[in-house]
Amino acid sequence: MQALLQRRAMGTAIPARNGPSGRRVPLCKRTSARSAQVQRRGAVECKAFFSFFTPKPAAAVSPFDPRAKPLVEQLIAITSGTDAGSKASAAQKEEIAALVTELSRYCIKNPLKSDLLFGEWKVLFASKATAVGGPLRSGAGPAVFSGQNAKQILEAPNKLVNEVQYKTLGFLPGYSRQYGTIEPVSGDTFILNITEGEIMAGLGGPVKKAFDIQRKIQILYLDDEIRVALFLPTEGLADTEADENGGSSQEDIVFVFQRIAESAEEEAPAEDDGEEAPKSNFPFGGGRKLESAATVAERQVRQQLNQRSGSAKVAVAPSRQGSTKVAVAPPSRPGSAKVAVAPAAPARSASVRGRGRQQEEEVEEDPRERRRREQEEARAAKQREAEAKAAEARAAKEKEQRAAEAKAAKERAEAERQAEREKQVAIKELLAQLSNDIKERQAEAREAAKALKDIEKSAGSGLKEVTAARAKVDEAEADIKAISQQLDAAAGAKKEAEGVARIAKDAVVAAEKALRAAIAAAAPAVARK
Repeated sequence: MQALLQRRAMGTAIPARNGPSGRRVPLCKRTSARSAQVQRRGAVECKAFFSFFTPKPAAAVSPFDPRAKPLVEQLIAITSGTDAGSKASAAQKEEIAALVTELSRYCIKNPLKSDLLFGEWKVLFASKATAVGGPLRSGAGPAVFSGQNAKQILEAPNKLVNEVQYKTLGFLPGYSRQYGTIEPVSGDTFILNITEGEIMAGLGGPVKKAFDIQRKIQILYLDDEIRVALFLPTEGLADTEADENGGSSQEDIVFVFQRIAESAEEEAPAEDDGEEAPKSNFPFGGGRKLESAATVAERQVRQQLNQRSGSAKVAVAPSRQGSTKVAVAPPSRPGSAKVAVAPAAPARSASVRGRGRQQEEEVEEDPRERRRREQEEARAAKQREAEAKAAEARAAKEKEQRAAEAKAAKERAEAERQAEREKQVAIKELLAQLSNDIKERQAEAREAAKALKDIEKSAGSGLKEVTAARAKVDEAEADIKAISQQLDAAAGAKKEAEGVARIAKDAVVAAEKALRAAIAAAAPAVARK
């Protein structure tokens, strides 16, 4: 098949002749167009023939569950504005916890064995704000070390770097780093061992420090965009920074990381001044751009003219190996220059054979053009000098500004120290005044106690009389109480007598009624008699 297509292409080759510049020129445009059609048809036939036996590639299958995508987008949208969790409200934390719980169902198996684990990760959220940066996130840390940006770097096979970048006092760049390793425990859990670190506050070099910190971390979710990790409090793990961080944490802490994408720099295509070589007529051959020797010679001539301030006559002739020979002769008259260029034949390709004719071209440089070029070069030099001076002025201004800011910061610090000293002096004076007042009150209390004792002594006799009178009063009260008891007993006896009298009266009334009834019953009998 290949031989057939090659013979077909060779049979329709176009005869050509050398043009005035040594370039191959086809004799007939119609024949050239027909040849191009034949070449395209042959290439299509060949491609179709071989593609018939080529199996279709299988469609790529994503390892991630498509149901996790909206959850990931929602989690990123919520956590992006929380400043690594320090600005998250209680409602946002509850929503994030619900999303993490739902997202953990779609995590890939054995995430620690995946290459997606490694890379640079930005800390989007931590359920405990001080877990990211420690002292930098507590107390006056955010005010002194502003603009904090936390990230975590994981490098294969087991290296880890925790980094927090900030600006001390708002303008001095600094950072805090921790270096450690990870030790897998299971397919999704590992032990983090932090052994050393360094911190730079903005002035001087970094200060290194040794650590012995161990953390147990579980990967809840991992994909090419985010990573969700859970800190598991475990007893028995070392932590030399527990006291500085307010004690060992006994609560689960959720971390959300977002991958930092590597920015791909696009390279600008290089300029090509060369001529395109004729394409091969073979169906399996490809054309490529080749730079002719004439173009190389012309470029070298331009470089020579730009480098030389005066004029010269330059003759260029190519050698057999494709190199260029340059000969410089003095000009025939001042203010003019002639350049003789003998271009070589076009470079050989798969379909071009032989060498073209050499042709000499004379190029005469105009004095006005040279003066214009010199003026442009002078203006460019002045512009570069002005830009350099402007850059120096900007640098000096920035230096002065930084010095002024440093001086202002120093003055503010000195003013704060002076205010603190004055405050301490005022506190000491107040304490001294309070001590004097306490001493005066104690003296007054002693005098009052002494006066009270004198009063008690003078009132001793009166107290005795009062005691005797109180005894008599108590006796009278006892007599009154006895009389009251007797009166109560008499009243009780009176009540009993009244009860007996009432009973007797009732008996008399009943007897009277019985007597009257008897009289009434006996009255008719008495009347009959």
